[in-house]
Amino acid sequence: MERRTFLRTVGAGALAGAGGAGSAAANGDSEAERNPTPVDGSEVYVPKVNEIRSPLSGVPEVVEAGDSLRVELDANTDIPLGTVEARLEPSFGGPAEIQLDGGDDPIDGATSRIWNSDAEVEGSESHDGEAQYEQVDVLEFDIPSLDSSAAFTPDLYDLVVTWDTAPTAPTGGEDRQPRAVSVRREIPEELDVAVIADPQIGDPRALQSGFDEARDERSPDPFVQRSRRVLGDQPDERWAATRRAIAEVNALDPDIVLVAGDLCLGQDVPGKFYAEFEDAWTIMNQVQAPTFMTLGNHDGYVQSGTDGKALYRETFGPPSYSVAIGDAAQVVAVDTFDWSYLDRTGASVAVSTYGGQVRDAQLAWLESELTDVAADPSRPDSILTVGHHNPSWVPDAKNEAYAQTDGQPVAEQVARGSRIAQSGQRWTGENAFALRRLFDETGVDAFFCGHSHKDRVARSLANRTDGSAVDGDGDDDLYTAGDPADIVAALGDRYVRQSYSSTGGATTGRVENYPDPTVERAVPGTADAEGVVADLRDTDAGTLYVNVASTMSSTGEYWGWRQFDYDTTTDGLDPRAFRYPVSQAFLAERTVNPGPVDDPRWVAEQDEVGFFSTPSYLLDVTDEGSANSPDGRTVTVTNDQTLTREGAVTVSTTAAAPTVEGGEVVWQRDADPRTDLKVAFEVPAGGETSFTVTGDTPGQGRGQGR
Repeated sequence: MERRTFLRTVGAGALAGAGGAGSAAANGDSEAERNPTPVDGSEVYVPKVNEIRSPLSGVPEVVEAGDSLRVELDANTDIPLGTVEARLEPSFGGPAEIQLDGGDDPIDGATSRIWNSDAEVEGSESHDGEAQYEQVDVLEFDIPSLDSSAAFTPDLYDLVVTWDTAPTAPTGGEDRQPRAVSVRREIPEELDVAVIADPQIGDPRALQSGFDEARDERSPDPFVQRSRRVLGDQPDERWAATRRAIAEVNALDPDIVLVAGDLCLGQDVPGKFYAEFEDAWTIMNQVQAPTFMTLGNHDGYVQSGTDGKALYRETFGPPSYSVAIGDAAQVVAVDTFDWSYLDRTGASVAVSTYGGQVRDAQLAWLESELTDVAADPSRPDSILTVGHHNPSWVPDAKNEAYAQTDGQPVAEQVARGSRIAQSGQRWTGENAFALRRLFDETGVDAFFCGHSHKDRVARSLANRTDGSAVDGDGDDDLYTAGDPADIVAALGDRYVRQSYSSTGGATTGRVENYPDPTVERAVPGTADAEGVVADLRDTDAGTLYVNVASTMSSTGEYWGWRQFDYDTTTDGLDPRAFRYPVSQAFLAERTVNPGPVDDPRWVAEQDEVGFFSTPSYLLDVTDEGSANSPDGRTVTVTNDQTLTREGAVTVSTTAAAPTVEGGEVVWQRDADPRTDLKVAFEVPAGGETSFTVTGDTPGQGRGQGR
């Protein structure tokens, strides 16, 4: 019996034995699934995605002032469309309200731009090649010009939609999506992009790290400090490492932020999923830039009958979608934990796989979408993709135990989990090479991911234009035929990554290159580390794959994020844009032991291509005083990095006629009784800068001088 048929046939019994859900859920990842009441008897998790289906906090819209905004509403609700109104409210700052005109000609029963069921539902694998999108009601609203009101500025806004009474809503209704709309004066051709990954909200391992440090130092301080950063003295102080990383990203004021999954832990205590998603929702809504998100394996587990994927869709939106950032770039999210309900089922920490997979249905949707973007001159030529697992890792062959249990659900899950020794559970499923080929053929500039909690930069080199094509006869069969290691060798995969080992309690090792520069290669020049760096910089050589370090602090290495300027008018992405921000001394003294100076695995040029993520706690913004005091309110930015940094922060004041000394005012918003000012700064490497906001006390000429 074919494996999928077998799983569907016996899924209900297997899940019942594991304390899971019934047969309806086991028959596929139905969009109609709803999570049961938590095992502790509390209320069902309250969804964050309700009547508004797009734009969302996790899939926002970036628009220029004066353009139109497409709003999608749930077609299954009884909303009288002729009464719908919409407004924007600043996500951060004063209480201004920007009413939107339009919505007069709603489209009833249109198809959604982002909710693509075929990319997620196993039962759709027999589809006819056309993606099936959710039915929604669509309304178009006009974004006013920026000179229409002193309260309207380029910024990030909540979207608020209201409607009048209906038979099922006698008092009318309202829905809100925070941070759903980014209004720009114009969308730049060079995007400033930040990437974060693996917050894993709910992960208690940092407490263990603190305990180990306290034991080694014979002092309770490390454990106490770690506990405060993880659990917080107050609910809004929990998970401080990720909050800190977000604060640093905010200070640099990126145009967009990509989030590569594993927002939650979802693996240790039954019922904890709900609290984790609540905390993740709160923390991610601190990002002060439009945030394009997807899920990771920890978000998608099925624990105690609770489907993490259903929770993710109810909280942040679809895990796979494709949206345009004006004419600058297309952002495509890939669900790389694309397994069936049964495959994702676990019992606490025991899960069958946390490796990557993209099934045929999602691959077909990706192929259609990416091909259209690449071929249509009216759509952005530049493509950025984001997912959780990295398909460019060297794959492992199926182990013997896995092959012998194919088609036996429980035994197969256990056997698949045993592959961790061979693969590290990085990609244990289907279509790794098919995905890589699709990215190369459609000109995807970069794929950003997490999962490994370590840094890695790679190119597959499948599109070499220097005469060294990977397949001399021009065929594509090397992507899919033969032993995985042989395929990788033939494709010419080049990468650098962190590789750590521990001896006697000391962490050693720093960088691993592929191919290994210490091994003699058949092709001259391909074995040296400098050659690896040159290939990574070759923007004609295919998609760039970038792993990002975790934003949590439970690992032994540093935690951080990535930032880069991305010129969307050029072909490909040169990793020198990653702005490597720390010195060799920092790595040697504060991160890991760099090993021997003459270690052939390492060359200085690997710093140049931004191999490492930006470690947290190297950029700090402090805000002291009050604009109502004689000395005003002072904002200080401290930069411990080795690069000059530019950014901007928003300051609110109740003072009248505020002025700024030491910084450049980007915009000023009158949100009476407050005034918001966005102030740009430049802070030198290893230095600090500050600016002061002063003004009259409230009631003394407020509104004058504007």
